[in-house]
Parts: sequence; structure tokens; C-alpha cells
Amino acid sequence: IDELLYAYPDGASVENADGTLPITLAIESSKKWIGGGIRSLHEAYPEGIEHANLGEKHPLLHSMSFQTMGEDSVDETLNELGLNDDEEGTIATGVDGGGGRSRKRKAKRKINKDESHDAIMFVQKPNSPVRDVITTMWANEDDGGVQMLGCTALANAAMKAGNSEEAVASVALLGVTTAVNAMKNHPNEPVVQEKACAALTAMAPADGMREVSFAASGAIATTVCAMQAHVSDATVQREACRALRGIAAKGGADRATTVASVSGFTALVNALGAHPDDVEVQQEACLCMEVLTSFPDAYLPQLDEQTDAYLQAAAEKFPTECSNPAKAIRARLNGE
Repeated sequence: IDELLYAYPDGASVENADGTLPITLAIESSKKWIGGGIRSLHEAYPEGIEHANLGEKHPLLHSMSFQTMGEDSVDETLNELGLNDDEEGTIATGVDGGGGRSRKRKAKRKINKDESHDAIMFVQKPNSPVRDVITTMWANEDDGGVQMLGCTALANAAMKAGNSEEAVASVALLGVTTAVNAMKNHPNEPVVQEKACAALTAMAPADGMREVSFAASGAIATTVCAMQAHVSDATVQREACRALRGIAAKGGADRATTVASVSGFTALVNALGAHPDDVEVQQEACLCMEVLTSFPDAYLPQLDEQTDAYLQAAAEKFPTECSNPAKAIRARLNGE
């Protein structure tokens, strides 16, 4: 949000097609906003809070009122409501959507803002060396925006390597632990989890090469944790399924057993149950389970009634995408 306001200050006062202001969307969103978005949107367009329909006694409205607003008060209220991910969050410098009013900002916030902006701009450069992207991510591990874009850069670098496992390994050597660190530091940011899973998928062909290990790095367990923490987020589920599939396909029975041992198989079943109408989630979950069950030596749970019902439902609703893998999974888990 800060980066958008930095580039387009008036955006905080622009309604969408439904006549809804950005601050209203931020408050109502089920996903948290990186970098104190609600506070920044209010700073840019104070009048917007009046259109959020918070009610006269809402604590957020009180803390942001012109009479009582202070940075500490706003931070405290946002934290209580679970709407602020970073107590030391940044506020876009130079944003002035309130008719020319000037506002004081703490020097620390200004410095952090500039450093964050520079880091975000750097990791987005197509020609940034992977080692420098990784260094920037570790130096800004508390910045969700840097982590999100950094994971995207890692995914792109690994995909550009094509079929060369050695080239992918050069990215994954430090990239895997960096992506895992991003996930661990931002467990409540679905977009960070999503992009990190995509990066792990792209780097999966390097598992077992040189010192790359998706098991020892915690990549498998962290991916499963992302699925458990964001069951209702279809995008996270889809990307996590892809990551687990890629890891198991490369690592074989050992990796398949590891996935199951950290409740990965259960997470896949939950993904099927939570998103029965999402063809991509259904397909990716089935494909992942098909890979896991393709190794006779892997230690996997037996087919229970719930899993069987979900697989049948997926096959019936999306026969083209899910029928064949669902049939194979059921047969293997039944020992056929």
C-alpha cells in the first residue's frame, strides 16, 4: 500500500466501480495489509474513514479521529483489531491527500520507508543477480513486500534455468532457505506464502543436488503449515499443492513419506474439502496425491471414507482434470 501511495497519492480517495474507497476495502478485507495499509490510507485521505460504516463506537474510528489520533493510539488499536502486521510499519512519505495539510512523520519511519522502497525496487529488477536478491531478502526479512517480490524473483530465476538442474541448483542453493525464511517470518501474509510456494515449486528439481535439501531446510513442513493456516485461501492451497507435488516427484518415496509425516496428506484432503468448486485446487490436490501414492515404499495413510468421498466428488465434478488421478489414488491406497 505504501508503495502505491508513494507513486499515486490521490489513489486513496479514488472509489472503485462499486463506489467503495480503498480504506473501506482494507478494513473489510480478510487478508492483512502489508506495511500498515490502513494507517497509510487514512493519512493520505482522512475523510475516507467516514465512509467505512464503522459505527459510532468502533475503536478504530475513535483512535483515528482528528481529536484523538496519534501514531501510538492508531498502532495500539490496529493491533487489537488484528489489522496491523507491523508496529514499526512505514507511512508513505510525501502523501498528502487532505487538501495540502502537512503531517509530521517520525524520522525512523522515514528512513525505513526509503530503505524499504529501495529494496523493493531492487528485487523487482529483471537483471538483479540471484545472490543480491537473496542478500536483500535477508537484510529486509521483516518487510513483507520485499519478501513477496523477492520470492517472485527467485521463481523467475529458477524457471529461466529451464531443464538444467545444475542451473536451478545454483538458485536453490540459498534460495530454498530464503523462501522458507520468508514464509516463517510472514505466516499471516497469504501473498507471501503463495509466492514462496511458487518459488519452491520452481526450485524443486534441484532437491538432493549439492547441499540442497527440501527436507532439512524445512520447506516441506513450512509449506504444509501454510496450507493449514490458510485453508480458505484457494491460491495458497493451489500453489502449496504444486510445491509438494514437485518436491515429491523429485525426491521419491523418502520425500513422499516426509510429506505425510508432517500431515501433508491430511492438508491435501482438507484442500479438496474446502474448495469443492475450484477446479484448479481440485486438480492440483489430486495430482499431488497421485504423485505421493506412486511410490510403493512410501508410508502413507490408508484410504478413509472422507478422502474417498472427496476424490469421488472431484472426479464427478471435474472429470477431465480429476477422474484419472482420483482413480489411481483410490486404487493405490486400497492396495490394488
